Amino acid sequence: MIPTKENIKKFNEAKRAAKNKPKVHQKIANTFIENAIAHNNLSALKTLYYLSTVLSNIDMYEMKDNKIIGIKIDKKEMLKFTELTAGTIVKTVKQMQTTSITFIEPDGVIEGMSLLPRYRFVPNKNVVEIDLYVRIAKMIVDVKDKYTPMNIKDLMHIKKAHSLRLLALLCRIANYDKNVAKRKKMTLDELNAFFGTRLRNWNEIERKIIIPIKAELDNNSKISFIYEANYEVLGRGRPSFKDVTIDVIETKK
Repeated sequence: MIPTKENIKKFNEAKRAAKNKPKVHQKIANTFIENAIAHNNLSALKTLYYLSTVLSNIDMYEMKDNKIIGIKIDKKEMLKFTELTAGTIVKTVKQMQTTSITFIEPDGVIEGMSLLPRYRFVPNKNVVEIDLYVRIAKMIVDVKDKYTPMNIKDLMHIKKAHSLRLLALLCRIANYDKNVAKRKKMTLDELNAFFGTRLRNWNEIERKIIIPIKAELDNNSKISFIYEANYEVLGRGRPSFKDVTIDVIETKK
């Protein structure tokens, strides 16, 4: 059987996907995406999501992980896409340059890389130059598939960091297997750790975080959620908050 161009293309795509698939045993000590989420940095998350769309058009299949690639970005397009200001993006990129990522291999080898080795903004020019290690670039491309089973442009309408953070979690839950419930249970401690808060009880978290997030996602996202607080009776007192069950839903947006 003579292979057709279409079959060859499918074979190469499958081969590329298999090679770029993250190793199960590989430990990443501090990923940039979790770092951005932990620090409640909305502009950093939006910048990473935008970079994932740009890098997804670059074929990095044959490139070595320690090689540095340079990309040129249309500044006006980036500003329009992210809905950020030029000053905010410059500040965000500077912060990203201070972030380092540590890889710990199975054999104990430790390798550290700067998230963003080089950037270049030129006044009155519409081009932004950014250099990245191929290994980091592949991780950024993975953000698009791992966190957003939707058009990334939809995320740019989100204005609150808490909303974007929970939306990333909802997107991962939405990618669960068909036979797995699209839900997540979280205790008070887990909620505070996830949102980076120190709220004392469920009522505070519901009023200050959960309700505002739901309102924003319902109005701006294709994915939102419903939730139910679960309580348990301890002794003769009032029922105590145990955890909250969050279920993923699709909106009409």
